[in-house]
Amino acid sequence: MTTIPPELHFPSPYARPSMPPVAALRVPMEDGAQIATFVYAPEGLRDEPGTPFGIDRSIPPVLMIHGNGEEHGIFGPTVDAVVASGRSVIALDARAQGKSSRGTAPLTYELLAADALEVCSRLGVTQMHVLGFSDGAIEGLLMARDHPTRVLTLLALGANLTPDGVMAEPGWDIAGLVAANRTWAEERFGTSVDTSLLMPTPDEARTTAELLQLMLDEPHIEASSLAAISCPVTVMVGEFDCIADYETVEIYQALRDARLVVVPGEGHVLPKHAPDAVTRELFACIARNDRRLGAGTRREDDGSVRVLRVPAARTDLLEALETLYADVTAVVDDSSGWRAGIWPPEGLVRSYAERGLTWAAFDADDVDEAGAPREGAHPLGAISIDDDADLGAEEEPDWETLAHDEVLGMHLLAVDPAARGRRIAVAILRECERISRARGVRAFRFNTSPENVAANRSYHGFGMTLHKSVRLPYPGLPISAWTNPWEFWLD
Repeated sequence: MTTIPPELHFPSPYARPSMPPVAALRVPMEDGAQIATFVYAPEGLRDEPGTPFGIDRSIPPVLMIHGNGEEHGIFGPTVDAVVASGRSVIALDARAQGKSSRGTAPLTYELLAADALEVCSRLGVTQMHVLGFSDGAIEGLLMARDHPTRVLTLLALGANLTPDGVMAEPGWDIAGLVAANRTWAEERFGTSVDTSLLMPTPDEARTTAELLQLMLDEPHIEASSLAAISCPVTVMVGEFDCIADYETVEIYQALRDARLVVVPGEGHVLPKHAPDAVTRELFACIARNDRRLGAGTRREDDGSVRVLRVPAARTDLLEALETLYADVTAVVDDSSGWRAGIWPPEGLVRSYAERGLTWAAFDADDVDEAGAPREGAHPLGAISIDDDADLGAEEEPDWETLAHDEVLGMHLLAVDPAARGRRIAVAILRECERISRARGVRAFRFNTSPENVAANRSYHGFGMTLHKSVRLPYPGLPISAWTNPWEFWLD
């Protein structure tokens, strides 16, 4: 029997972005996959310190995730519109699609969602709006459910909860396409056939079969689990969408803050066939939680908190500090990712304090007339300061090389979970600035995980400069290996 070449996977044309990206890079995953990542930015926004990779942290970007067998360019008109509005776009080619490689991990929607979050961490992005289409919409739901602090809004186009939620359309036999592609991939071609010239190549056919099989096997999402999504969501489908109506309704009804939009006369592929409607609903969704952050606007405090050096002789305060850090690490859902016995390492907190390197924040009422913490005073937050600003990362951040006496390093900034919302971090940063000026240094520096939403927002609001993230793995911590280098200049 003659092997019939399989059809190409979603080959119909579409309008791609009309501008070049300001950043295009490969983001490595643990299993060896390389995720092709693109950033499109408003005119004049440069890839430089403060706006690394062309992303202004004052205006959270839109992350766009395409559907099965596609590439990021399918969102072309919407990319153009978002950029024209003054907001950057992060667009990725999902693994094994577009310019991204496959890797070795089993293909699941959870893996693809994790890839998208890792891409954002590589770019140093803490929070984002998400636009997902088809497979990308499934991934967006998983991201918003499992990482609620990071997703500000979600526009989900054509999402399903189970494989049965995708209805077969005339002429669209997914199982048959899987079989045809597998047969092509396993065909023994003659010695005169250069298989790299075939359309598709055997490797492309093998990948297509795996991607289509994913649609037959997954997802398996309990509708009730979507109640954990706290951000605004717009669920959008075409009037003649291949997604079963009952699953669309299940998704919509399970969400806490949702809007349902049905596009008249359209099918499933809304980014291609109804880009104006997609763009309109994206802007409307963003407007429901358009959270912005101005740099350098929140550096004043009300005097209710005092930040003091911790005397090494005060054993009661050393014990209180260890309790503070234990309380921070006990918040297992905290995006800092700290874990007892891993970070901070055993004894590090006490070591800094015993060397006189630690400052702690206290209620003003817990400070006596001599400016010392009263007996039994409880630290609301703490930080350690020395002249070691080397992050120990795999590569040096893209900041200016300074001598030891020109820079200070800040370590282990922590705020008591019970004291959050009292601007403790701002008070500590103000003291860091005062100490740095008193010592005549040019800058102070430290780093934090891109996933630590509260910390990154505080540093940006304080007026610090963010540099490109660098790899700094912490084995055993449930956070990305990328870390954000922050810097505050004093001259």
